[in-house]
Amino acid sequence: MDAFTRFTNQTQGRDRLFRATQYTCMLLRYLLEPKAGKEKVVMKLKKLESSVSTGRKYKIDLCL
Repeated sequence: MDAFTRFTNQTQGRDRLFRATQYTCMLLRYLLEPKAGKEKVVMKLKKLESSVSTGRKYKIDLCL
């Protein structure tokens, strides 16, 4: 757990974690979209992906 905390305290580590989350949402959405009855989950994944993407862009702008 200590290694994870050190990793996320670094800017590069946080970005990698956000990127992994964003791409995981994209993959799950891709896999769930064709399935019936998963519309609610797909919408939540879209919102989460959008929020993570915005957060990554905002963090990058702050660092520059």
